[in-house]
Amino acid sequence: MQYHYVVGYNSDKDRWFVEYDPDVYFPDGYVWDDKSADETGYGWIVPEEGSHEEALDNKCLNMLLSLVPIWPSPVVNGEL
Repeated sequence: MQYHYVVGYNSDKDRWFVEYDPDVYFPDGYVWDDKSADETGYGWIVPEEGSHEEALDNKCLNMLLSLVPIWPSPVVNGEL
């Protein structure tokens, strides 16, 4: 499976962020499941509550959230 997240950069605040609402960008689900795609022709899913997939999603998201604040700014000395 592939877990998808949206990371953005706010140039006004010079800060990276993680979009907290995956439905904004992935209305059909933000996890790609090859098995579901092969069996049904449709692979996008939202993990079921209490499932292994939901636990992994939460762990991946928390890891991403812990790393985003330490990403460097693309602006150096006021220039790109």
